[in-house]
Amino acid sequence: MLIVQSSLVPGDRLPSERELAETLSISRASVREALRALSFLGIVETRRGGGTFLCEQDRHRYIEILSEFIVTKQTKESDIIEMLRLLERMAFSEVEPTMERLTQLEAVIDNDRSFRQQIIFQLKNELFIRIWSELNRFFDGLDAGDLYTLEERKRFLEMWRGMGMPE
Repeated sequence: MLIVQSSLVPGDRLPSERELAETLSISRASVREALRALSFLGIVETRRGGGTFLCEQDRHRYIEILSEFIVTKQTKESDIIEMLRLLERMAFSEVEPTMERLTQLEAVIDNDRSFRQQIIFQLKNELFIRIWSELNRFFDGLDAGDLYTLEERKRFLEMWRGMGMPE
């Protein structure tokens, strides 16, 4: 809240621990602990002898950290698989089929992971890719094999061919 109220932007130096403790009416130890947490989240960076600075937004690790709370040991394998399939089918429906993309997918049709990545990376949406990557990381940890059978991947390609492609 103090960051927002002070209109700080990435690269700006935060007040010292002493100043923060006085402003917030808390102990320096509490400030130090809060700064450690903010550093872990990638929101601030402490430079020895230089102070604490607000980080660039793209250095934040929110997606990765949130994924650790969203996907827990109690999360069912079937939920991870279903969610990943939903995301990939959404991506597949959003990517415009072209002859070039079809050729690229055909080249990797025998490799489930490469086939799926080829579709996802066509979106050019960094947030979607980061969310997919985290979910895919959990899927990889399941050691469940391929997400789609070769026949399913062939059906995806046939759907694209059936949609008609721009010349």
